[in-house]
Amino acid sequence: MPAEEMGQISRRLRLTFAVTSVLFVVALAISPVRDLLSEWKHYKRAYVRFAQTRPDTKRLLADYRPQIDQIWIPDLGVVDRCTTCHQGITQASLLDPAVPQPFRAHPPIPHPALQWGCTACHRGQGAATEVTEAHETTLAWEQPLLPVHFIQASCGTCHRADLRETPQLDRGRALLVQLNCVGCHRLRDVERPEMLGPDLTNVGTKVSRQWIYKWLKEPRSVTDANGNVTVNGYETEDTPRMPQFRLKEQELRDLSGYLSTLQSKPAQPYHFDARAPAAPGKGSDPADQGELRFRQMFCSTCHSLSVTRAGTTSLIGGDIGPELTKVGSKVNPDWLIAWLRNPQAYLPHSKMPRYQWSDADLYDVTQYITKRLTDPDLLAGVPSLGAPTADEIQRGRRLFVDKGCASCHVLEGMPSQRDLGPDLSAVGAKDVSQLSFGESRIPRNLIAYLQAKITDPLSVNPAARMPVYHLSSDDLDALTTALLSMTGAPATAGLQKLVVSRSQESFHPAGEFGRVYERYKCYVCHQFNSFGGTLAPDLSYEGSRAQRQWLTDFLKDPKTVRPTLVLRMPQFNMTDQEAATLAAYIGTVLNSPDVDPSAIDTKQFTPERAALGKQLYEVKYECQSCHTIGASGGYVGPNLNNAGNWLTPAWIEAWLRNPQKLVPDTIEPRRAFTNDEIQALTAYLLTLRASGKPQGSAQVARITEESLKGERLP
Repeated sequence: MPAEEMGQISRRLRLTFAVTSVLFVVALAISPVRDLLSEWKHYKRAYVRFAQTRPDTKRLLADYRPQIDQIWIPDLGVVDRCTTCHQGITQASLLDPAVPQPFRAHPPIPHPALQWGCTACHRGQGAATEVTEAHETTLAWEQPLLPVHFIQASCGTCHRADLRETPQLDRGRALLVQLNCVGCHRLRDVERPEMLGPDLTNVGTKVSRQWIYKWLKEPRSVTDANGNVTVNGYETEDTPRMPQFRLKEQELRDLSGYLSTLQSKPAQPYHFDARAPAAPGKGSDPADQGELRFRQMFCSTCHSLSVTRAGTTSLIGGDIGPELTKVGSKVNPDWLIAWLRNPQAYLPHSKMPRYQWSDADLYDVTQYITKRLTDPDLLAGVPSLGAPTADEIQRGRRLFVDKGCASCHVLEGMPSQRDLGPDLSAVGAKDVSQLSFGESRIPRNLIAYLQAKITDPLSVNPAARMPVYHLSSDDLDALTTALLSMTGAPATAGLQKLVVSRSQESFHPAGEFGRVYERYKCYVCHQFNSFGGTLAPDLSYEGSRAQRQWLTDFLKDPKTVRPTLVLRMPQFNMTDQEAATLAAYIGTVLNSPDVDPSAIDTKQFTPERAALGKQLYEVKYECQSCHTIGASGGYVGPNLNNAGNWLTPAWIEAWLRNPQKLVPDTIEPRRAFTNDEIQALTAYLLTLRASGKPQGSAQVARITEESLKGERLP
């Protein structure tokens, strides 16, 4: 080969080699350049520059390191690199909202980031070092960062009981119960109650076919200020228990026809004492007398009535029982009388107490309900519906099953339907790829899916049987938060140990007290050892607080000690024996360990101490600012007119020493009383009897001795 050719080839090879080398060097440089320009290093450098502008630079950079930061907690399955960018997460001086993200400190919480990591609460991909990978849904990761608005859902993953710090989560959990979601879905920590919706075995004896048709079509029509009609459950309520089902005209006829035939136990007419309708001294319409008794018995403590004032309609009363504004146009009069006499004969699990009615009161109250609580236009627009045909009844029964009505309603001879809808006990942990969005045009994420499923089920599943719920935006977010908290079984043993279960309290005493307790449903309003309602005072320590005779008298004729309260204890017309039974049990069993009657020395309550107590009450501590005696005083605290008959000396002394120890949420201030002042105030309060005027000083010792005797069983 000629030398020239060899030279040309040699130069070409050298050129090729040179170009290849340059490309190789460029390729090698890409990796360190990309690393140098990576997001996490950008935030690291930005944090240093930011810290250098602060007066506490030295402290902010004390634990700074240029490498990737990582929190590793094997027991919790946590591998978090979030603090690589969120450098100031633990710096108290960076809590100011003016501090830019991602350097702002985390608000104080019981779970420090360095001990718990970040993804345990905020979700996202903890091992990622790029914002998109860490915060959003990607092809490799389907659990994006949880928006702060729904962050309370993470608290509910471990804390199964309500927390003061999580009102949105607690509201959502309450809605899951109120809306009877457990009727169709399996939900974590939501037990299926004995009765979700009313027992319909005898619904045909209670209401007409026309009313059933109206209810199925519009569970209650509400007209807003603009004249628009919306279907929103009970009138003026935001969260109806009965949702609106998408029923066609023929389906409404069939289902109403079938339900109207359910009359296995027809209501028998009640024969009033002949003297009841014409009781002596009435001289007025029985409906007027009935309204008076309705109010005197404080039926509105549990039931609300719609009242229109200045063009605005609102509900006045409680929400334990149904609203009664138009109930007279709804129910059969014979059924109403039978219900008032014995609610449990129709619904064994009803919360309605069984009153001791006189025939005169029962007649008057039913006259009031059937004549005054009515709406002549309630069934306007309902088509003419005669007796149902055999075909309608057959189709209606089939609809009852197909629509899942038996999930909430009991029907004799028909088995209860369970799990009609999907299991939601782990819905909060579902990946996007596990969700069916159909043809809906909503963001492809779990939150958007849940909210679409609740508000418009057909948008994500045209074949959905789920009814329509009309919720406010706040309630929708609360319900979404509760569902997001349901993430299934803990992924690790360490997480399992962190679960704080919801306590299942129960208080169902036996014996004669238990019978009376169940008859009057005391636990619906009152709590007993953490079991029961919260409408009325907690009675767990009532035996230490109230004297026996006062309890007996109060149960027979409840007189409020807080005159400004609208909701008060109903008048049950208890017998003497029933009142004595309740008072004896309460006084013996429901006592506080912090109240010791044996430590009270009756000799300390002298007339001189009572006089000193009066001065302390009126002058030094000005207790009349909140409490009323006689015709003067404030209305923040209870009326003390009858404190000497009502309160035990041991309770008064314990209360004055530390009211929060007895009732943690009380607004009564804890004052630094001396022992002498406590004894003097107690001596004075024990002189206060029903008239509101102090008893004579010579009677103080006798009153105290009687009060102490009242704490013991006879």
